[in-house]
Amino acid sequence: MNTSRRKLKVKIWILILSYAILTSLPFLVPHLGPLSLIAFVPLFYLEKICTDNNIKYAWWYYYAAFLLFNIVSTFWIWFVSAIGCVAALLLNALQMTVIFALFHWSRKRLKTKWLSYVFFIITWIAWEHVYFNIELSWPWLVLGNSFATSTKLVQWYELTGTLGGSLWILLVNVLIYFLLLPSFERSSRKKKETVAISAAVLLLIVVPVAGSLCRYSSYRETEDSIEAVAVQPNIDPFKKYGILPQNQLDDNLIAQIESVITPQTRYVITPETFSYGMVLDNPASSESFRKYKHFLAEHPGTNLLVGILTYGRYFSTEKPTPSARPNGQFWYDAYNSAVLMDESMVYEYYHKSKLVPGVEIIPYQQYIPFLGEIVSKFGGSSGSYGTQDDMTVLTGNDGNKVGAMICYESIYGEYSRRAAKKGATFMAVMTNDGWWGDTPGYRQHFRYASLRAIEMRRDVVHVANTGISGHINQRGDVLQRTQWWVPAVLKMDVNVNSKLTPFVKYGDIVGLVAAYLFLPALLAMIVVSIIGKKRKLRS
Repeated sequence: MNTSRRKLKVKIWILILSYAILTSLPFLVPHLGPLSLIAFVPLFYLEKICTDNNIKYAWWYYYAAFLLFNIVSTFWIWFVSAIGCVAALLLNALQMTVIFALFHWSRKRLKTKWLSYVFFIITWIAWEHVYFNIELSWPWLVLGNSFATSTKLVQWYELTGTLGGSLWILLVNVLIYFLLLPSFERSSRKKKETVAISAAVLLLIVVPVAGSLCRYSSYRETEDSIEAVAVQPNIDPFKKYGILPQNQLDDNLIAQIESVITPQTRYVITPETFSYGMVLDNPASSESFRKYKHFLAEHPGTNLLVGILTYGRYFSTEKPTPSARPNGQFWYDAYNSAVLMDESMVYEYYHKSKLVPGVEIIPYQQYIPFLGEIVSKFGGSSGSYGTQDDMTVLTGNDGNKVGAMICYESIYGEYSRRAAKKGATFMAVMTNDGWWGDTPGYRQHFRYASLRAIEMRRDVVHVANTGISGHINQRGDVLQRTQWWVPAVLKMDVNVNSKLTPFVKYGDIVGLVAAYLFLPALLAMIVVSIIGKKRKLRS
């Protein structure tokens, strides 16, 4: 390899590493969200180098950049499933690479180069939008999540949701790249053009940030609070149903609650799947249910929101749902449920419906029946949990409604906001984050709840089996939090709110517009490419 070629390789790998570091740091280190506004600049320059030097198979370099970003940001998936981790990292990076490869393809075919960057932004946002709505979904690294610990800067998520943040990040990156391009090329540019781009960059950064800071300082929560208790039992998730008998776990939970509960306590909230075995059409057969009934009889006015692995039975000869499993004379669905009950023992439930691929759901198993057997051989689930068609809210005996986000449902802003639209006055994240060990995973998950709080302007009670439990207000501020791997119980005053933000009312407009624009934009690219080839042949 000659010296110039070696230097080019070194430059390429420096750019790859720069992109991976700049993009990952906001997900790993608090308050570094603004780094995402320059993170794509090295990647755009990498693409230019590959195009100018006619480097074959350049997409491998793009794939390396995206794979490093995924590894550095979400390596902790390994602690849950080695095979699942490898699959998630490889497939997520591959999807990002396909998008960037389309951008590279458009750059080579469009004479007006800035149009290719518009095409890239549309394609990326459309992908993020679709990614929220498919079964094989892992939208943990949506770009707008970069500001989960810099929430004072993105109070306007109440207007656009997280994908508004993704759009902002990509627009600023493109403009900064164009601003710096002459220095990369060691060329000059007209002064007017430089001033215009500089002014655009300045406005695009300053206006959203200034508006957000003003909104943060001026926002006032309603002075209508209820007392809630969040319980962190701290049970090793890998030994969850074997470390102690369920009746003893229930006794320990109730003892934790009794240490802080008052006559004013309106809601007690536990993590997901704290108990198991409750049959929906015969709840009294569950020992836990009977124990909770006794506890609630001693605390009238209190609502218990508890995570339970429940079962629904179908007395049918044919399989009633894609996730149903046979059991002798009937079929049944297993659900990861949030169950709300009070002393009257009238109960409501919500079933988790955004399920973890390979662990809680076999994606598209109804179309590929043998997929469950393949996944189970690699340590995944052999079947899927049951789901609901839509998010529902649970009504307490005080008239308030709670939106339960079970486990990683709290990263789905478009889905979660439906609870607020249906009347939820506060939100509860019920999770079990101990699977990931003491890694950035559970900290990232906790931070994402702040984005949901801003989007919906709802207080969020985040309750983990272990990880971080806490209370987040409607501005995204963390008011209370627990430590890692300790049993804890928090008493808090939760402000309820029934007002609807624009994002709650109208949903993910940014993503929806991008999704509608993608196909026409792609067809336009194809037409331009065909016309360009014909002109070359004629000449």
